[in-house]
Amino acid sequence: MTKIISAKIRNWVAGSILSPKTGDRILQWLTDIDSAAFIEEIQALVKAENTDKLEDIFGTTITFGTGGIRGRMGPGPNCVNTRTVGAAAQGLAQYLSGIDKIKNDLSRNNVETTKTGCWYRAVVVAWDTRINSNLFAKETARVLAANDIPVKIFDGYRSTPELSFTIRDLRAMAGVMISASHNPPNDNGFKIYFDHGGQVVAPLDEAIAHQIGCVNEIRQLDYETAIRSGLIQTIGEDVDERYVNVLSEMTLADTRGIRLVYTPLHGVGMTSVAAALEKLGYKDIHYVDEQIVPDGYFGTLNQGIANPETPEVFELGIRKASDIQADLVLASDPDADRIGIALPLPECGWAASTAELALDGNQISALLCHYILTQKQATGTLPKRGLFCKTVTTSDLSAIIARSFGLEVKDDLPVGFKHISSAIEKMSREITFVFGAEESHGYLADTRIRDKEAATGILLAEYAALSKLENRTLRDELDDIYNTYGYFKEVKKSVSLDLGGKHKSAELIMEYLRSSPPQKIGGYTVFSLIDRKKHEILDLRTKIKTRAEGERTNILIFTFSTIGYTRVIVRPSGTEGSIKYYVSATEIDQYPSKENGMAQNRLAIDCMAEHLLDAIIEICANISYNKLI
Repeated sequence: MTKIISAKIRNWVAGSILSPKTGDRILQWLTDIDSAAFIEEIQALVKAENTDKLEDIFGTTITFGTGGIRGRMGPGPNCVNTRTVGAAAQGLAQYLSGIDKIKNDLSRNNVETTKTGCWYRAVVVAWDTRINSNLFAKETARVLAANDIPVKIFDGYRSTPELSFTIRDLRAMAGVMISASHNPPNDNGFKIYFDHGGQVVAPLDEAIAHQIGCVNEIRQLDYETAIRSGLIQTIGEDVDERYVNVLSEMTLADTRGIRLVYTPLHGVGMTSVAAALEKLGYKDIHYVDEQIVPDGYFGTLNQGIANPETPEVFELGIRKASDIQADLVLASDPDADRIGIALPLPECGWAASTAELALDGNQISALLCHYILTQKQATGTLPKRGLFCKTVTTSDLSAIIARSFGLEVKDDLPVGFKHISSAIEKMSREITFVFGAEESHGYLADTRIRDKEAATGILLAEYAALSKLENRTLRDELDDIYNTYGYFKEVKKSVSLDLGGKHKSAELIMEYLRSSPPQKIGGYTVFSLIDRKKHEILDLRTKIKTRAEGERTNILIFTFSTIGYTRVIVRPSGTEGSIKYYVSATEIDQYPSKENGMAQNRLAIDCMAEHLLDAIIEICANISYNKLI
C-alpha cells in the first residue's frame, strides 16, 4: 500500500499538483519509522485526493509565535505532533545549553549535575486535559533529558498559572506548558516560559525560534530510563499545596455567604479554582457535574469551544444556577488561566439568554480593579506606588479607576498577557504591582504567579458575597462604577481572511489602512490614526505626525476624539488566519459637533459601538475584494 501511495505522490509532483518540497516531505513521513503513527492518516488523505490539505500540512512548517507553537494536531511539519513538539523541545534545549548561567548555589537554585559535568537548573513541564497533552509532555521531557537538561514534570494535569508559579517556586530556568488554551479540541500547543515565570517575549522568543529552525536531529531518551537516571523527576504534592496557599492569600475579605456554581469546562480548574474556593471556606459551591470530568473533546460544549469569552459555555452552569437559585456562575477555560462569570438579571433572574447573563472581559476587569483597590485602600494596604497594567485592546475604564486611586498605569502594552508579565519584571523596586488585566478574560493580582490566573475569580465570589450583605449584586456594583467613572461599551469580532474563497493577506490589509486611512468610520470622523508598528500618530485633520509611545506591535488604532477613549483597533491575529477588530465607545469623549455627538445614555453608546464594528469590518472587506484580488 505504501508503494502505491508513494507512486501517486510522485505523479502529483510530476504533474505540478503538489510542490516538490511537499512531495519529498510526504515520502519521508511515509518511510520514517518515527512517523509510523501517522501513516494511516496520510494514506487516507492521499486516497481522498485531498491535495490542498496535503500541501498545507506538508508544504509549510508550523511557526513559533505567541510564546511557542499552537495549531491543529495531525501529521506533517505544519501540525502539532510528536515530531514538531520534539523539534520545539530540541530547539529549547539547544538554546538553554548555550546560556552561561551555570554553577549557582545548589540549595538556592535547585540545580542538578548532568553527565557532561555542566550545571543546569531544571525545566518544569506541565500539561492540561487536551487530547495528547500527556503524550506531548512526556515527549518534551525525554528530549530535554536526552540533552542532559533535568526535568521536573507534574504527575497529572495542572493549570498554566501553576506552571508559572512552579518555575519561580523551584527556581527553574524555564518551563513548558502543553496546551492550546481555549482552542478547538483538535488543537494543541507547546508554550515556553522563562525563569521569571512568564512567557518568553522578544528578543528571547526570536532566539529560541532560531534554534528550533536550526534543529537537524531530535535527541530522545527513553522516558523510563530518564526517570531511573534522575534526569526526569516528578513534582511533589508540596508544590501544589504552596500554589493553592498563594491563591488563597489573594483574599481581601472573609465573607463567604454566597451560593455559586463553578465549572472547569472539562479542563484543569478543579486543581486551582475549585481548590482555592474550598480552602477559603466557601461551603455553598455547586459544580457542573458533566463538566468536571476531564475531556479533551469538550463534549458538552458547542463545537468543543471551551472559552469563557463565549457566553454559550455557561449554558449548563446557568441551568444549574437556575435550579438551585445560585448568585453567580464561574467558568474557567481548559488550562485555567481565563475566568468568566454569569450573573442573574434583576428583572428575570436566570431566565434570559447566556449573552445577557454573562459579563464580558472588560466588565470583569472593571469589577476586579475597583474591588481590589477599594479593599486595599480601606485596609491600608494600598502601596504608595502601585502599578496597574493592561493591554492596549483592553477598555480604558479599568485604567481610569486605577488612576483615581493614585496608581501608576501601564495601559499601552501589546496584546498578550506575557507583556504584562514582562512589565512586572521590568518595574523598579519602589513600585508594587497591584493588578493586571486583558480584555480576553485574563487577570492577575499576585506577582508570585506571572501569567493570567483563572483563580482570580475567587475575588469575584468574595465581592459578590460582600455586596449580598447589603442586598446588592455585582450588577449593582458595575452600575455604580459606570455612574462614577463613565459608561463604556466594548465589542469585538474576529473575521477569517478566507473571503470570497481566496485567502487574503492580513499584512496587505493593514498596509492599505496605513497608507490610506479612512477619514470616517460609520459616519464618525476619525481624529487620529495611531500606528504602533511605526510608532507614529497621524492627525487626520491636520496631517501632522507625532511619535507614539509604547512597545512596537502591529496594531492600528483609530480615535474619534482628542481624549481617544472611543476607538477602533485593528490587528492581525498572531495564531489564526484572521483579522481582529476591537471597538470601545464611551460617554466620556466630547465630540466636535451635534451631528457626530452621542446621546448621554447607554443604549446610544451600545448602538454606536456596534455601528463602528460593522463599519470597520465592511471597510476591510472592501479593501480585500477591491484591492487584493
